[in-house]
Amino acid sequence: MRLTIYIDSKGRIIPANNISAPARAYPICVEKQNRKLRIFVSKKALTRPLSALINHIRMMKDCTIELVSELPNLKSDFFDKPISCFLRLGQACLELFEKNHDGQFLSHIDFWEDIAEDADQLPFDITNLTKLKIGHLDTPTALAQLLQNETAKAAFYRFTAEQELALVKLPENMVHPPIAEDSLAPLREAVSDNAYYMWLQIAGQIAIATGQSLRQFGHLQLSRWPETGMHPFVKLLLPIASEFERPKNYRLITVTYLIHQKAYIL
Repeated sequence: MRLTIYIDSKGRIIPANNISAPARAYPICVEKQNRKLRIFVSKKALTRPLSALINHIRMMKDCTIELVSELPNLKSDFFDKPISCFLRLGQACLELFEKNHDGQFLSHIDFWEDIAEDADQLPFDITNLTKLKIGHLDTPTALAQLLQNETAKAAFYRFTAEQELALVKLPENMVHPPIAEDSLAPLREAVSDNAYYMWLQIAGQIAIATGQSLRQFGHLQLSRWPETGMHPFVKLLLPIASEFERPKNYRLITVTYLIHQKAYIL
C-alpha cells in the first residue's frame, strides 16, 4: 500500500487526497510503500517544512530512504540507515536557518563520534557525559544513571505534544541568557528575539530524531554582548529518546561551552 503526504511552506502535513494546490506547489512530498520511503525536497523548501519533515519521519527507523533533492546544500542520496538521512536533513535545515540570520549563527552539527578527535581539550562536564550510553534506555532508567555533579552545567529539556522542546532545568552559573528563576516559560524568555529560540529548537529536534549524541560547534553572536562579535562554542546534545518510549517522555541534555570565555550558556 502506498501512502503519500505533502508538507507545505508552513510545515503542515497534508494527505495527498486533501491537497488544495498542484502537487508541485508543495516544497516536500513523502511517499511510503511498505518499508521504503521516498522523499522529494524541492528548491522551494525552507526551514519550517524541513523541520516538520524530520519530526514526521523520525519514527520510521526500519525504512530505507531514497532522498531526491533540488536544494544545493542537500544532495540526493539513498540511505540504508535512516538516522544518517535524519542528520543530513537536519544539517540542511540548520544551514538554511543560519543563512537567513547571517552574522548571528555559523555552526555545524554531526555525530559526536565522527568529529570529536579533540575531545581531550574540552571541559570535563562535556567529555564525561559523552561516555554515557543511555540513549537507548527508557527515560526513568536513563535519568537514574545521571549523577547531579555530572549535569550541573547541563540544560534539560522535555519534548512537548507540539513537537517542541521545553526547558526543564537551567545550567548552573550560566552567563547567557539572563532568565528569572521563577520564570514560567524560561525557554521563551531566553530569547529576546525568536531566532535564538528557533536555533535551539532545530538542533534539539535533530538530536531527538537521530537518537544519537551530537556535537554542534562554530560561532554565535550573543545579544548580551553584541559589541564583542561572534564567539566560538561547542555543544554536546545527548538525547534520551528510545524508540520504545513515548515522545512525551523524551528528554534532551545539552552542555554549551564558550571556548574563549571558559563559560557556559543555554
